[in-house]
Amino acid sequence: MEGVVLGELSVRRLEGYMTREEIEACWKEPHNWKWCVYYCKADPRAIVPRRLKWMGWTVNFARPSALPITLLLIALVAVPLLVVKAQGAGSGIELITGAASITVLCLVCAYLSSRTE
Repeated sequence: MEGVVLGELSVRRLEGYMTREEIEACWKEPHNWKWCVYYCKADPRAIVPRRLKWMGWTVNFARPSALPITLLLIALVAVPLLVVKAQGAGSGIELITGAASITVLCLVCAYLSSRTE
């Protein structure tokens, strides 16, 4: 029975659209979590909520875009901080820049984890 459900999810994924319920079923499946790492080829999202949703997000490492997205998210926080530090700004400006970068990071992750295509 489990193979049939996963087969249907794979067919839906090839069609390019999955319902929110199907994505949630993939996310809840324990076999898709290996050592606290999410790996699900049927799930179209590159960023997904962690098992404990209040802890933030993680990357779906079954997606080919996992590594570029991870590097982009790190750069999203690091580059503005490095630029501000190179300009010789005070610690207050560095703190504000860091907080703004983390806020943007959270918004990007929330958007990417809510997509169904």
